[in-house]
Amino acid sequence: MREAPSSEDGNDLIFLRSLNLINYGTVAKAVSGLVENSTFTSLEHLAEEVSRLTLGPVLGGGWVKVVVEKPRALLRADAAGIAVTRRREKDGRVVVEGEDRVFVKNLRLVTIIGINPWEREEKQSVIINLTMHKENKCAILGVGEGQAMGGDEKQGEFGLLYDFRAVAQHITEHVEASDYKTVEAFVTAIAREACVHCGISKITVQAEKPSALTFAECPGVEITRERSFFNLEEFRTVGEGKHDVFIALGSNVGDRFRAVKNAVKELDMRGIKVKRTSSLYQSAPMYVLDQPTFLNGVCQVETTLSPEDLLTELKEIENTLGRTKTVENGPRSIDLDILLYDDLVLQTERLKIPHASMLEREFVLRPLCDIAPSRAHPLTSTAFIHHLNALPPPPPSTPPLRTFIHLSPHLPPLDPSNPHRPTLIMAVLNLTPDSFSDGGLHSLTTVVATVTSFIEKGAHIIDIGGQSTRPGAPQISAEEEASRIIPAIRTIRAAGLTVPISIDTYRASVARAAVEAGADIINDISAGRFDSSMLTTVAELGVPVCLMHTRGTPETMGSLTSYPLGVVRTVAAELSERVAAAEAAGVRRWNIILDPGLGFAKDMEGNLEIIRRLGELTGDGADHGLRGMPWLLGPSRKRFVGTVTGVERAGERQWGTAGAVAACVGGGADVVRVHDVEEMRRVVDMAVAIWR
Repeated sequence: MREAPSSEDGNDLIFLRSLNLINYGTVAKAVSGLVENSTFTSLEHLAEEVSRLTLGPVLGGGWVKVVVEKPRALLRADAAGIAVTRRREKDGRVVVEGEDRVFVKNLRLVTIIGINPWEREEKQSVIINLTMHKENKCAILGVGEGQAMGGDEKQGEFGLLYDFRAVAQHITEHVEASDYKTVEAFVTAIAREACVHCGISKITVQAEKPSALTFAECPGVEITRERSFFNLEEFRTVGEGKHDVFIALGSNVGDRFRAVKNAVKELDMRGIKVKRTSSLYQSAPMYVLDQPTFLNGVCQVETTLSPEDLLTELKEIENTLGRTKTVENGPRSIDLDILLYDDLVLQTERLKIPHASMLEREFVLRPLCDIAPSRAHPLTSTAFIHHLNALPPPPPSTPPLRTFIHLSPHLPPLDPSNPHRPTLIMAVLNLTPDSFSDGGLHSLTTVVATVTSFIEKGAHIIDIGGQSTRPGAPQISAEEEASRIIPAIRTIRAAGLTVPISIDTYRASVARAAVEAGADIINDISAGRFDSSMLTTVAELGVPVCLMHTRGTPETMGSLTSYPLGVVRTVAAELSERVAAAEAAGVRRWNIILDPGLGFAKDMEGNLEIIRRLGELTGDGADHGLRGMPWLLGPSRKRFVGTVTGVERAGERQWGTAGAVAACVGGGADVVRVHDVEEMRRVVDMAVAIWR
């Protein structure tokens, strides 16, 4: 209504010039005429045509919500339909607003649902309502043009959304062939089937159980889930007659690490192929509190054994390794439990699968999420990472779960999850004539004195190298590399020095010879890329390995410093690939250390960015699949340090190195690799005091 003109004689004047209203009768008549005199290819087609009519020049609507419902569209449901919302812009264009929704009303099915014995004797009726959502971003519809346009998405003649018949049929078959303990698990399973197997991006599931209560119509549950919630690993058959199994490992008596390691070795020896292992975690006892701290982990295995036969084999392994059971949940030298066996649900007097108590135990869920975070629990249809995140915080008196990485009997275990942990010093001992800062400085005749001095100055690990990896360094043969380092390792051990030794090599043959001579750790700048035998060799030797990020070779890495997606994000992704390759080769996750590769295929800004944002790699909240793993950083005397400080000679870059080392400690480094041991020990002590 427009503003009325004023009256010249002062009397009130009511003036109605125009009233632009939509008459529902006119709308109903126009829509009836359209529907009764036209044919439509689908409910979507009908909804779009009604939208065009109401928003077109004849009816002049500005916004419309159209709900088209088809009674008895499905044999076992009251109705199915579609709801869309459309809006007309000032320029006459019609745009999609919000989400389009396809719905199924009161789908009636029967299934086993409930935890009580009598509820599991026969199937019960359930009523399901489904709403499938689809957001149409920036979709534009031409009024009267007879075709829907949805941006870059080609949607078919009239923007077909979801095939409700196919979805209802799939869910019907799944539900009536399954059974459930709770209504919550039931609706989650339906949502999973719709999202994962039917391609629905978002769904609301409401379920009612009419026979559940005597004095109420029915209880029910409603949830809304997006496909990303079920970013699940699809279960794949591992081979005819083979089964995918997850086994929990635990020990709290004697040498816990040796017990866990030997249990995994026994599995392999008995033909139960160990595919992956989690990190190891120290946890406080949960049920019987008066006992030592546990060491826990999970392994994924492949077996042809039945669940009962597998359980028998696990008990035999426990007996072989000396387990004596005293009280339930009490101390044990080794404990092996079947957590999952394919997607099987089994309950006998002797065995329950999935493990009955696994969802309440962080010491099970956390290591399980190291290797299968997106796998769904067979009863809840929910990914284990969601179960882990839903656990209530432990009481303040309960020590938190802590990671455990065993490098050497002569070192305390690394604990990347402990905010008060120390940072270890790895001293560089290059037995090369051409290393960038200390080439020719050390020799076999001085190696014992040098290592003794490093230890006295605070070194925890000695990193010995026989092949320079500086840009442009000539590549020597494996035999020459070994001739430089193997005698040195033997000499150190012959002198009675027990300090852990790391061998800096990318050659499998050199690594094997070094470990056999007395080395404890393999430090491979290529993370197994330069020698295809390296990772399998590491797995056979069973020693810790440091996987460093680099690209190309020492000759080409300087031209490979571009990271369009960001250096931190890309380094994490590419290291994750190397971890997966190591695990596939049989390397245990608890034996892996990571190095982001300062100075290797990074320009100055890339190196500084890694140090600046190191917490994104090392922190508990890191979202890259490397959570809980230890990190080694080697900024010592690198070229970027000299560039920043203006110091040309590598041997004079101590002050710049000190600043970088302190920042690495602040960012969460578990080990720093340095040349100037005494000076950097003091820097690390100060940085630990500040940040840890």
